Amino acid sequence: MLPDLHEIRTADNVGIGYDPAGIGSRFLAFGVDTLVQGVVVIAALVVALALAPAGIAGTLAIALFLLVPLLVSVGYFAVAEALTAGRTPGKRALGLRVIRLDGGAPGLREALVRNIVRIIDLALGIGVVVMFFDRRSRRLGDLAAGTVVVREHRAPTAAAPPGLPPPILRTPDAGPAIDGVERLGNAEWGALRTFLSRPGMAPDQRARLAAVIAERLCERLGLAPGAPERQWPPELLLERLYLQLLPRMAPAPPGHGMPV
Repeated sequence: MLPDLHEIRTADNVGIGYDPAGIGSRFLAFGVDTLVQGVVVIAALVVALALAPAGIAGTLAIALFLLVPLLVSVGYFAVAEALTAGRTPGKRALGLRVIRLDGGAPGLREALVRNIVRIIDLALGIGVVVMFFDRRSRRLGDLAAGTVVVREHRAPTAAAPPGLPPPILRTPDAGPAIDGVERLGNAEWGALRTFLSRPGMAPDQRARLAAVIAERLCERLGLAPGAPERQWPPELLLERLYLQLLPRMAPAPPGHGMPV
C-alpha cells in the first residue's frame, strides 16, 4: 500500500506536499542508525569500564550492558532528530526526515515522545503493523508525537500554478550566510519561490504571509530569538534565503510548475 501525500497549506492557500517515507526506506535508515549506535555503545562501554575501579568492574559491566544500549537507543534518536531538524545519519543517508504534522521541525518534546514509544513499537512488534495500515506509514511513536517521516528528494511537491513567473527580487544580494540554511530543502525553496513569484498580492496580505513564512523558516533553521536574521524585514529574509538556496536547487521545467 503506497502512503498518501501529506499536504500542508500556507495562509495564502499554497499547498506544500510531502511524500511520506515507506516501510522499506525507513528500515534501511534504521539499519544505518543501528550501526552508528553500535559504535557509540561500544565506545561508551570501553570508556566506562576503563575508568571503573577494579573492584566493581564486573558488576558495573553487567549494569552497563543492560542500561547503555537502552539509553543510547532513545537518546541517540531524540537528540539527533531535535538538533538536525529531524535528520538522523540514517535518515539523511536515505533522503528522509521527520517533520511535525504542520510541517515544522520536531522539537525535543516530539523527538523524546516518538523515540520513547519506539521501545513499544520494537518490543511488541506492532510498529510495522501500524505503519502498514496508517495512510502515512506512521508508527505508534509518530502518532503519539504528531510527526511523520517524509522523503526529502523524491516527491515533496508544491501545488503551484502552471507557468509560474520568475521570482521578483528587490535585491540580487544574498546577504551574509544564514545559519542553518543547509537544513532547508526542496520544499522550503519551492514555498519561497511561490511567494516571491506573486507580486500582485495586496500589500497587507503580502506582509502578513511573509511574516508567517519567515517565522516558520526561522524555526526550521533553529535560529535563536535574538538572532540577527530575525531582525530583518520578513520579505528580505525570504529573498536572501531563496538566493542562498538557489545554487543547489534545479530550476523548474518550463510549463510544469515548480519542484520543491
